[in-house]
Amino acid sequence: MVCNIIPKMSLAIGLVAPMTFGAHFEGVLDYQLAIDSDDAGLQQSQWELTPRLDFRPASFMDISIIPRLRIDSEDKIAPGKPDQDSRSHWNRRWYPNDYSDVEIRELYADSYIQDVFIRAGKQQVVWGQADGLKVLDVINPTDYHEFILPSSEDRRIPLWMINAEIPVAGGTLQTLFIPDTTYDEIPASNAAFAMTTPMLVPTAPASVPVRVADYDKPDDPIADADAGARWQTFIGGWDISLNYFYHYSDQAVFMLESDSSGITVKPQYRRTHTVGTTFSNAFGDYVLRGELGYSTRRYWVADPTRVSRGIVRSPELSYVAGLDYNGISNTLISTQLYQSYLTDHAEAIVRDVAETQVTLLIRRNFWNQTLELEAFGIQSLNDMDRLVQLKGKYLFPGNISVHLGADLFFGDEDGLFGQFRDSSRILAGFSYSF
Repeated sequence: MVCNIIPKMSLAIGLVAPMTFGAHFEGVLDYQLAIDSDDAGLQQSQWELTPRLDFRPASFMDISIIPRLRIDSEDKIAPGKPDQDSRSHWNRRWYPNDYSDVEIRELYADSYIQDVFIRAGKQQVVWGQADGLKVLDVINPTDYHEFILPSSEDRRIPLWMINAEIPVAGGTLQTLFIPDTTYDEIPASNAAFAMTTPMLVPTAPASVPVRVADYDKPDDPIADADAGARWQTFIGGWDISLNYFYHYSDQAVFMLESDSSGITVKPQYRRTHTVGTTFSNAFGDYVLRGELGYSTRRYWVADPTRVSRGIVRSPELSYVAGLDYNGISNTLISTQLYQSYLTDHAEAIVRDVAETQVTLLIRRNFWNQTLELEAFGIQSLNDMDRLVQLKGKYLFPGNISVHLGADLFFGDEDGLFGQFRDSSRILAGFSYSF
């Protein structure tokens, strides 16, 4: 099936590009094999085709289209045809069968009105300075079907929005209007990376029947739209931004209701205000960077025997401080400190009042940039569980690269990372750019 579908799709898009005035066509074909390190069984065998077409239909406009086709013969990452309850009806994938999905990953038009840049369409917007951690990078929701293992770009779910950048007061003011009511995608309970930690998933007493109701999701593109603004400038060598976002939190709130028949879990979404700032500056071979964010209304899983409905509200203050070192040839060493603090913590909340994590990234290139080795780790200082990602990539002539790697989880099964300790995997694959 893979051999039949991919060449036909490539040929079809390739025939369109030459007929489009001012067009540029490119793409990437990826294959990844993942072997479960616990039982040596196949976890994933996935082909992914991501073409891109850029063209200029008029002198004042550029259009970009990025579709994506994925075929996974193992069907363990997102088993069957996921219901997509957390997505708006106009931001859903098409599942021809249990093993494949197709979507318009991004589709947007760029234009200028005098000195104002406007990008309208389905897109990603990145706020923040952190690697692998989220403080202010909250514009796009996250696809958690592979937890946080893919790159940030691949984890983000692009949204339909209007994005304008306006020169203001020696800097750039970015304004966002987002009518797309799409939120975080959480794996089903039978998926390879189904979430089980009590910090995120409410628990019911043993032998009590549990039913999950349909998602109570906002669906009005105007009344339920998100909106935000960021002002960014350079001051004395510092890259600084001030951020504000009025939005529904992308993480569903799981309300519990009890009656004689058992417990009903009712997923809902709640509004919050997020304000924050980012900063970065280079000092010789070092780059200091960080971000600070405050969310006014966040909801946290609590002990249902102590708190009605199993949820407690508390604002969240979070920050990340990072230091990058480039003083060794062809090498990057980066470390980060991340902390999330609940300003109105209640004893019934399952997570701690302060959650602290540290990260370390080491990346080095060899042989004239043809070989890249990378190690990345995140360590929780509360639960002492961790994630370690190892990767080696070799670039051959002709835009072909191969990679080997491992995603390794350690720690107690109740921890954020330890919950996946039985899902560690060994990776192999290749990529062809055209």
